Amino acid sequence: MPRCASVLRSLVLALALAGAGLLAACQQEPGFEERYEEATKRIEASSKAIDAQLTPSAPTAAPTGGEGVSTAPVR
Repeated sequence: MPRCASVLRSLVLALALAGAGLLAACQQEPGFEERYEEATKRIEASSKAIDAQLTPSAPTAAPTGGEGVSTAPVR
């Protein structure tokens, strides 16, 4: 009888571990709200990266049509 109890105990343990493994493998997929929030975060990060590439790091002063510029008359 002791051998039968040991086999039965091993079988129950194996089934319990298999059940736990199946539960871990069958996680629920993220819902719409979670996917939406993740997509929003990725889009915002991408937008900021693009803005950083397009924005010059040190703005340069461009001539504005003669304001503050003195020129000598041409003869």
